[in-house]
Amino acid sequence: MTRPKKHIQDLKMFQINIRFTLDEQLQIEEFSRSYGLSVTQFIRIRSLKKQLPKFSMPGLNRDYLIELSRIGNNINQMAKLANQGNPNLKGLEEDLLNLKEKLNTIKNQLLD
Repeated sequence: MTRPKKHIQDLKMFQINIRFTLDEQLQIEEFSRSYGLSVTQFIRIRSLKKQLPKFSMPGLNRDYLIELSRIGNNINQMAKLANQGNPNLKGLEEDLLNLKEKLNTIKNQLLD
């Protein structure tokens, strides 16, 4: 059984040659790997300004990123309360100390 013929619009007939420095090549390879694409697919998508697939990240780093995002949201909420002149600043101090401990824990886990 043979492969069905492609329409003329679907054929990739044209080739463009482009040169990169070693640093550029390594950077493009890393970007394409992080998106789970080949270098060719990555360059094609980026040059045509199409939507890239979701950035893939190892599960461990993703968990840290989510936790850091939560901490950032908490800090923003505390800053808003402080700027509104909320008289309950003692609670904010305790919350900030808890967040500092969480950040130190994440930092130590990332460095190990």
